[in-house]
Amino acid sequence: MTAPKRNTLPYPPPWQDTGTLAEHLCVAPSTVTNWVAQGILPPPRNRGGKLMWKWSEVDEKLTVGNEGDALDAQAERIRNASRAAAAETGPRH
Repeated sequence: MTAPKRNTLPYPPPWQDTGTLAEHLCVAPSTVTNWVAQGILPPPRNRGGKLMWKWSEVDEKLTVGNEGDALDAQAERIRNASRAAAAETGPRH
């Protein structure tokens, strides 16, 4: 006797609506909305009139956070300080 063939879907789903994402993160749907506003989660995309998140982007954002933003801000501060120092000393010949 053969076992019934099961439809195997990826887990977690690659695209998730607010309720599904909230369930996978073990939070309330309102927390998902708040985390998007705080920059903890990436913004959703509107697909067919429904807000959807791509799981790989959510996973990346939760894993890395805003480290990239912090590094960009630090790099900008270093660039600005270098430019200011160069302006104070004048042009090199």
